[in-house]
Amino acid sequence: MRIFVLTLTLISSLALQAADLELKSLGDAASGQVKRKYGPYVGVGIGETLGQEGNLRGGGRIKSEEGAAIFSLEVGKSWKLKRVPLMFSVDAEGTFMSTTLSDYKTGVALADMNSLMFTLNGTLALDLYRYRARIGKFAAGFRPYIGGGLGGGQTWFLNPATTGANALFSMDEFINTWNWYAGVEWTWKDQYSVFAEYRDTHFGDMEDLTGYATDGYLVGFRYRY
Repeated sequence: MRIFVLTLTLISSLALQAADLELKSLGDAASGQVKRKYGPYVGVGIGETLGQEGNLRGGGRIKSEEGAAIFSLEVGKSWKLKRVPLMFSVDAEGTFMSTTLSDYKTGVALADMNSLMFTLNGTLALDLYRYRARIGKFAAGFRPYIGGGLGGGQTWFLNPATTGANALFSMDEFINTWNWYAGVEWTWKDQYSVFAEYRDTHFGDMEDLTGYATDGYLVGFRYRY
């Protein structure tokens, strides 16, 4: 009888230790998952403009070319809010855009404009991952988001009417910029995601151009550490 009791006690002790180890393992795995899913990230994006307008100081209006290139590189960090299904992110982003400015009425090309802008952006996303047991892993991977940013950068102009096609761009001026955007991100395996967003970008007043803004879309990839 004494041997039976000792054996039962030993088995119970081993079972408790195994359960404790299992709980610790699950906790460590969960902690690692949160760190990967909501930590630092890098992203790249590519897109094109949908066209926009601005005013010339000397009179008249200009429009920008549709389908001009947009390239983006971002580095940021995300935080998960505990009591609500939201995720907040802050990132530093560099964006290059290239477009042709034309006369609004005649459509004659006036200048090729290139810009390199750096902004600090804030993003608020709806995080559906905590509801994966109800809606499934695929649907839980989607994160709709909205955001905006402020910054500045440099513009370059090339006037095709007075310079050759192979002429170098001349630096024009530093300007401020702000943007807002809305999109959706889809994640898989916690660390990887793809996104698509609509973006509206406004440029500060320049020497010869005021009220210029351009909108477009971006698609890209993000990697979370």
